[in-house]
Amino acid sequence: MAIGSGTGTQAAAPYAVTAGELVAGVRLALDDAAAVAFSDAELLDFVAEAVGEYSQHLPRVSEVVLATLAGERRYALPWDAAAVISVEYPSGDEPPSYIYRRRYRSSQFAAGNAYDVLLTRDLTDPPGLLLSFDPAAGEALVVRYARPHARPASAADYLTVPDDHHHVLRQYVLFAAARQLQVREQASPTNNSSLLMGQLASNTRRLELAWLNALNRILYQRSGEGEVVRWE
Repeated sequence: MAIGSGTGTQAAAPYAVTAGELVAGVRLALDDAAAVAFSDAELLDFVAEAVGEYSQHLPRVSEVVLATLAGERRYALPWDAAAVISVEYPSGDEPPSYIYRRRYRSSQFAAGNAYDVLLTRDLTDPPGLLLSFDPAAGEALVVRYARPHARPASAADYLTVPDDHHHVLRQYVLFAAARQLQVREQASPTNNSSLLMGQLASNTRRLELAWLNALNRILYQRSGEGEVVRWE
């Protein structure tokens, strides 16, 4: 059953729309129901690419609970953690207690309870959380962090992007499809290639701007939102 999204549109419940359903909607927009111009595999790759681009601006927020060890200051975060939003410690307080983030190279890092995030730019080590204090054993660090949305690997995979943002994904796929048509023409020019290349380039740019405008409208709306992560 569809539910209200709070933005004046109807949104499906989470994990209710598959990548294949999004591809089917894109096919209608492309007028390619017979899959003459694009295969399902190509469009699915574009959807995965769209999810990746979306995640750069609007990542998914998750939570992980880390059990503390006596005197242990360094803790591994999930491999896909891109940023830490907040660290609740100790857990269970009402209202919740949060610790500040300070750069571990700062002289103020050891001044009170604080943490820093050690993000890696390769796959040699997972991201880490570094504490400025020695925790007791058996306590919990509740970490809220940002991570990419799941890229669909098959048509049956459900999308984790909110349903009322699927128009941004569709717009990106249309842009990617136009870009691919332009690449094909460059690889195998036709008799009227100069004229056609100009038309394809113009169409690709128009669809790219349409995608950026759709994304920026959401980012503008989100810019007015805020969150309190520490009680004083």
